[in-house]
Amino acid sequence: MDEEVKHLIEVRKAKIDRLNTLDKQAATFGPLYTPPHIEMERVSLREELGMVETAIKSPARAEVSEELGPAGRFQVNYQQNRDIRESIAAVAVEVEGLAVKFSQFVLATMSWRSSMRTWIIIIGVTVLVLIIVVVSIVSYVYGRAGLV
Repeated sequence: MDEEVKHLIEVRKAKIDRLNTLDKQAATFGPLYTPPHIEMERVSLREELGMVETAIKSPARAEVSEELGPAGRFQVNYQQNRDIRESIAAVAVEVEGLAVKFSQFVLATMSWRSSMRTWIIIIGVTVLVLIIVVVSIVSYVYGRAGLV
């Protein structure tokens, strides 16, 4: 194993240790209450681990490494990961926009639903009063007629 691969393995171990620590912290807080900085670092570490794994599994040829320099292997993977992140961010923005529209719709319909609920209660009470009145009248008429 060459020096660079050994270094990458050490970096991978350090990143895995840090990720495990952050995963424990996130588990302690729970999925809804995990602070954003912890979640962001976890995402970042997973991305970096993917890059390190790729670099370990597919080492560049010696002439390419010399041509690009020590960080050259990461450049292509970094750009690809960056493009993927940008695509994911664009999708997240669209989803967030839809979520905002949905929440606006729910808020807009709340007053409508509340007013409809009020009308349903008013209609229900009115029907109940009418039924009581009709039953009272029928009872009175039958009572006066001597049928009861």
